[in-house]
Amino acid sequence: MADTKISALVAASSAAGANELAINEAGTSKKVTLTQVETYLRTRGMPTVLRLGSDYTNSTTTGTEITGLSFTLPAAGTYHVRWTLFVQSVATTTSPKFGVNYTGTVTSFVAHARFPSAGVTAATGQIASAVNATTGQVWAYAATRTETTTSPDLGPWTGVVTADVPCLVEVESLLVVSDTGDLELWAGSEVATSTITVVAGSSGVLVRTA
Repeated sequence: MADTKISALVAASSAAGANELAINEAGTSKKVTLTQVETYLRTRGMPTVLRLGSDYTNSTTTGTEITGLSFTLPAAGTYHVRWTLFVQSVATTTSPKFGVNYTGTVTSFVAHARFPSAGVTAATGQIASAVNATTGQVWAYAATRTETTTSPDLGPWTGVVTADVPCLVEVESLLVVSDTGDLELWAGSEVATSTITVVAGSSGVLVRTA
């Protein structure tokens, strides 16, 4: 069959992972899918970005996975992830808590969470939605070297300054893995029956650094 110019081909309705491209592999004509190309680029440092499509809520002290913000790591290596979250609580005395987990084998792992805190010279542990030099100008932190799921260990803190108002919380991790697996963000509430929410639009960015 005669070759056809690309410009003469019928346009695809949309790009999909199963779409195929022609390649030359060591002098032999072969094909790859867009999914294979994507995996290749991710293993070489292309960022992967996720956006939470709907609100995540938890009204128990038991952590659950925020499934819309979980990454699949394509290969062994060193990865850096940062989740930037809109977080709110129904009560000023209820704090969220977070945990980071990897389903495969980790050889090195650190994680921390941080947020703008009430308190002018020292953090109070209250997550603030708005601070200035009068009402607060410090960040509060929690750090861990332990993966966790149902018992999140980044928090809880002392609560939020204002109930039902989205606040900024960042969760960050650097890890070295020896296989493939899922990198997950888990969350729970400080107080049973008191709801915390990670609001739709929260995001995560993953980069392979080595």
